[in-house]
Amino acid sequence: MFIDSLKLKFIAGNGGNGAVAFRREKYLPKGGPTGGDGGMGASIILIVNPHIMSFEKFSRKKIIKAENGKIGGSNTRNGKKGQNLFVEVPLGTIVKDEKDNVLFEFTKKDEQFLLCKGGKNGKGNFSFRSSTNQAPNIATPGKKGEEKFLNLELKLIADVGLIGFPNAGKSTLMKQITKSKVKIAPYPFTTLYPNLGIVEYEDYSRILIADIPGIIKGAHLNKGLGISFLKHIERTSILIFVIDINNEDPISDFQTLLDELKSYNADLLKRPFLTVLNKTDLQNLENLKKFKKFYPFKKESLIEISALEKANLDIFLKKVKPFCKTKY
Repeated sequence: MFIDSLKLKFIAGNGGNGAVAFRREKYLPKGGPTGGDGGMGASIILIVNPHIMSFEKFSRKKIIKAENGKIGGSNTRNGKKGQNLFVEVPLGTIVKDEKDNVLFEFTKKDEQFLLCKGGKNGKGNFSFRSSTNQAPNIATPGKKGEEKFLNLELKLIADVGLIGFPNAGKSTLMKQITKSKVKIAPYPFTTLYPNLGIVEYEDYSRILIADIPGIIKGAHLNKGLGISFLKHIERTSILIFVIDINNEDPISDFQTLLDELKSYNADLLKRPFLTVLNKTDLQNLENLKKFKKFYPFKKESLIEISALEKANLDIFLKKVKPFCKTKY
């Protein structure tokens, strides 16, 4: 199950209470104070796990709570500190408050974010001893840990984003060039969530490819699979338009893709892209000729392939590589 947004309550640990205690020795009915301090409450810290690709593990959780600090003991024993809770999230996670304000974005693999701070520990009566009060009978309670309702949103960070109409052959292309297992069938919307796969080159360098579910006309208005998946192409280094050259009107398909991206986020059209004419094994020469004549961009950005027959995939991968800087 691919989950890219959810709302959770996070509760840091409470600080432990301080203790009131006195020495008990023979012939000393009330000795000096020995009550220890409580333990600090545990904090909640978000960290990146690059091997996690969605929020699936949180699907049945509504509250994430950290450990409380323990109460102080006698003989000046301090309570045990709560163990900080490190919560792993995918790379590309955006943390937002209830008003949808962005608190933090995870864009690097080694980033951490202190989400909720643990409560301060209470002081035992040993801490209150003084020259004028040698037997204090007071202690302070621990403070409550921070509580927050937060929205987590995921925007995948992939080198390459494959975009195209349903059944354009993106899943077949993914299967041929990566080791990912993707669902392939001859009907629209086979892919209902982004598929991720890694391409490894001969020099052992790697790139991460995301197959974004099929875009249709009106996707920027949330039609079809809509905005929920369009957001996943915002952080890719290069876009790949996959066009079924055997379709009735591939030129119209291509123009619709450009229009939808422009309507969703015009800046997306400023980044590098390649246009892949897929299913050339069906030899629709008339469509191919018309598309080439129409194509308004540099001819170097146009590639003819057959994902099914693995034709020209080596050329495709060679053109993609220079745009990708991420290493896995």
